[in-house]
Amino acid sequence: MMPRKKPRSRVEIYADIMLAIDRMGTCDRLSRLAMMVGVPYDRLLRYLNEMKRLGLVRWEPYHGVYLTSDGMDYIINAQGNRDRLAINLASLIQGSVRTSA
Repeated sequence: MMPRKKPRSRVEIYADIMLAIDRMGTCDRLSRLAMMVGVPYDRLLRYLNEMKRLGLVRWEPYHGVYLTSDGMDYIINAQGNRDRLAINLASLIQGSVRTSA
Protein backbone atom coordinates (compact mmCIF):
# COMPACT_ATOMS: atom_id res chain seq x y z
CA MET A 1 0.00 0.00 0.00
CA MET A 2 1.33 3.45 -0.93
CA PRO A 3 1.70 5.95 1.90
CA ARG A 4 -0.85 8.77 1.76
CA LYS A 5 0.35 12.24 1.00
CA LYS A 6 0.08 14.75 3.80
CA PRO A 7 -2.86 17.07 3.13
CA ARG A 8 -1.96 20.59 2.06
CA SER A 9 -2.29 23.38 4.57
CA ARG A 10 -4.52 26.34 3.79
CA VAL A 11 -1.42 28.47 3.20
CA GLU A 12 -0.04 25.93 0.71
CA ILE A 13 -3.37 26.01 -1.14
CA TYR A 14 -3.23 29.83 -1.19
CA ALA A 15 0.25 29.56 -2.72
CA ASP A 16 -1.01 27.07 -5.33
CA ILE A 17 -3.91 29.37 -6.21
CA MET A 18 -1.62 32.39 -6.58
CA LEU A 19 0.87 30.49 -8.73
CA ALA A 20 -1.95 29.16 -10.95
CA ILE A 21 -3.37 32.68 -11.41
CA ASP A 22 0.14 33.96 -12.12
CA ARG A 23 0.58 31.33 -14.85
CA MET A 24 -2.78 32.19 -16.43
CA GLY A 25 -2.51 35.96 -16.00
CA THR A 26 -6.17 36.29 -15.12
CA CYS A 27 -8.84 33.70 -14.58
CA ASP A 28 -12.43 34.19 -15.60
CA ARG A 29 -13.27 30.48 -15.32
CA LEU A 30 -13.22 29.63 -11.63
CA SER A 31 -14.13 26.00 -12.33
CA ARG A 32 -10.90 25.72 -14.34
CA LEU A 33 -8.90 27.31 -11.54
CA ALA A 34 -10.47 24.90 -9.01
CA MET A 35 -9.44 21.97 -11.21
CA MET A 36 -5.89 23.30 -11.69
CA VAL A 37 -5.43 23.77 -7.95
CA GLY A 38 -7.22 20.56 -7.03
CA VAL A 39 -9.84 21.92 -4.64
CA PRO A 40 -13.64 21.73 -4.79
CA TYR A 41 -15.32 24.76 -6.36
CA ASP A 42 -17.13 25.84 -3.17
CA ARG A 43 -13.90 25.71 -1.15
CA LEU A 44 -12.09 27.71 -3.86
CA LEU A 45 -14.70 30.46 -3.49
CA ARG A 46 -14.10 30.58 0.26
CA TYR A 47 -10.32 30.72 -0.22
CA LEU A 48 -10.62 33.48 -2.83
CA ASN A 49 -12.74 35.56 -0.45
CA GLU A 50 -10.13 35.13 2.29
CA MET A 51 -7.32 36.02 -0.14
CA LYS A 52 -9.29 39.07 -1.28
CA ARG A 53 -9.53 40.26 2.35
CA LEU A 54 -5.76 39.80 2.69
CA GLY A 55 -5.25 41.98 -0.40
CA LEU A 56 -3.65 39.23 -2.51
CA VAL A 57 -6.26 38.95 -5.28
CA ARG A 58 -8.94 41.05 -6.94
CA TRP A 59 -12.12 39.24 -7.82
CA GLU A 60 -14.57 41.11 -9.99
CA PRO A 61 -17.69 39.85 -11.75
CA TYR A 62 -17.18 39.52 -15.52
CA HIS A 63 -13.44 40.22 -15.19
CA GLY A 64 -12.43 37.21 -13.14
CA VAL A 65 -9.69 36.81 -10.58
CA TYR A 66 -6.26 38.31 -10.83
CA LEU A 67 -3.35 39.07 -8.53
CA THR A 68 -3.04 42.47 -6.90
CA SER A 69 0.31 44.24 -6.91
CA ASP A 70 0.83 42.92 -3.35
CA GLY A 71 0.05 39.41 -4.56
CA MET A 72 2.55 39.81 -7.40
CA ASP A 73 5.16 41.11 -4.93
CA TYR A 74 4.78 37.95 -2.82
CA ILE A 75 5.40 35.77 -5.89
CA ILE A 76 8.36 37.88 -6.99
CA ASN A 77 9.91 37.85 -3.49
CA ALA A 78 9.49 34.07 -3.34
CA GLN A 79 11.00 33.83 -6.86
CA GLY A 80 8.09 31.61 -7.86
CA ASN A 81 9.07 29.03 -5.23
CA ARG A 82 5.90 27.52 -3.73
CA ASP A 83 7.42 26.64 -0.35
CA ARG A 84 8.96 30.09 0.11
CA LEU A 85 5.69 31.69 -0.98
CA ALA A 86 3.78 29.61 1.60
CA ILE A 87 6.17 30.72 4.37
CA ASN A 88 5.74 34.39 3.39
CA LEU A 89 1.95 34.03 3.22
CA ALA A 90 1.90 32.35 6.65
CA SER A 91 3.58 35.39 8.20
CA LEU A 92 1.11 37.71 6.42
CA ILE A 93 -1.85 35.71 7.74
CA GLN A 94 -0.46 35.65 11.29
CA GLY A 95 0.09 39.40 11.13
CA SER A 96 -3.48 39.99 9.97
CA VAL A 97 -4.87 37.73 12.70
CA ARG A 98 -2.93 39.67 15.32
CA THR A 99 -4.06 43.07 14.05
CA SER A 100 -7.72 42.08 13.82
CA ALA A 101 -7.85 40.51 17.29
